Amino acid sequence: MFQGNNVKDEAADVALFAELGSSPANMEAGKALDAYGSMPGNRTSQGDGKQAYTQALTQGILNWIRLPRNRWPKEWIGVYKDPVVLLILALYGHPDSGGLWQRHCEKALYAVGFHPLYPECWPSMFWHPKLKLFLGVYVDDFKMSGPSKNIDRHGYS
Repeated sequence: MFQGNNVKDEAADVALFAELGSSPANMEAGKALDAYGSMPGNRTSQGDGKQAYTQALTQGILNWIRLPRNRWPKEWIGVYKDPVVLLILALYGHPDSGGLWQRHCEKALYAVGFHPLYPECWPSMFWHPKLKLFLGVYVDDFKMSGPSKNIDRHGYS
């Protein structure tokens, strides 16, 4: 885990970040998702984004990190004393990781036909007009409701 409580810049001062925030779905939207899944012929399913944050690349200011010894490749042992490497994947705990993951996730959802549903009030809720699937994203947890046949073919079982 990235230690967000111990981040320094090149001058050993406390590092400042843009604080890209994610926008989780709210309770009202979640209840609508459950209601839609309860309609005749529909169901609700849920799943988890595996290692979600590390699917997103970092952006903006470069970050260099020290790797814990237990994460070193075998060929580093005995060669390096305290290696510092460029952080290229968004790691859990980094102040920008939530926002980077959200952008990555939304781009992937748009690519397969999902569209934001009422984003001003229901952030992180998406609709697929062709498949009639209603999807809620809460950080790296996905919950989808819609016609059973479409969830079976395109969603989580």
